[in-house]
Amino acid sequence: MEFFVHILIGGIATGAIYSLIAVGYSITFTTMRVLNFALGMWVMMGGMLTLTFHVIFGFNLLITLAAVIVIMVVLGIVGERVSVYPFFRTGSDVWVMSTLAVGFLFINVAELIWGRNPEPVPSFFGSGIIRFGSFAIFPQQLLVIVTALVIFFLLHVFYYKTLLGKAFRATAHSSDVTSLMGINTRLICISSYVLTSVLAGIAGFIIVPITFAEAQMGTVLGLKAFAIAIIAGLGAPRGILFCGIAYGALEALASGYFFTGIRDILGFSFMILVLFLRPEGLFGKPTRERA
Repeated sequence: MEFFVHILIGGIATGAIYSLIAVGYSITFTTMRVLNFALGMWVMMGGMLTLTFHVIFGFNLLITLAAVIVIMVVLGIVGERVSVYPFFRTGSDVWVMSTLAVGFLFINVAELIWGRNPEPVPSFFGSGIIRFGSFAIFPQQLLVIVTALVIFFLLHVFYYKTLLGKAFRATAHSSDVTSLMGINTRLICISSYVLTSVLAGIAGFIIVPITFAEAQMGTVLGLKAFAIAIIAGLGAPRGILFCGIAYGALEALASGYFFTGIRDILGFSFMILVLFLRPEGLFGKPTRERA
């Protein structure tokens, strides 16, 4: 039983990270009908920046997090302007390749700056174990789970309780109508891209003590997060949280009781099945076009 709980908690923590990355796909897709296919590499940048500021420069966690957020904001603005906007405004789908190109550029730059060898980042709260009766969890895993839950709650508040969040939702519904209402849709699009880059940076910040810091750390994370976004539905953030946690728990249990390779077979096979049966995702709503 203890072995089962240990694996399950680890899987839930990993799933929480998947959800945090996957919701980035949802934000840009619902707002701009654009996907950042290099989102995993943006997660890697958050992790490598954490290595730099916290481990190499010795800054405390708050200063490190603030530095990561500021840099990810700048990268988000530049990334949207270079890899998305020139094609988005003309209705071209070339942004698919341009976002991937930016991601590979991130990997190459990371390898030039930090090298190819994995670098350890110590757990933010030490290597001790927190016990709740017969249950035990590492502090870093608890931080990951709590952070993901808090961010999803804040996103809900942002979308439904703030004026800017309502502008996001209006733009997602119809950018043409929104612009006629006097809302700066261009600013909304930039903000959505920046928001996803910041979330990716935060994901890299909290996951890097578990995965190690290396240039390739975000590749698999980004792929699995995309699968989760598809399974849940790109327009269903709360469904993404649920599916991400369930996905992480499933692959952890599959790895623990069978073998590691089967977890990816199960996950991506399920994604294909969902696409076949419900193209809009488990929690998505079918779109209806009116003549």
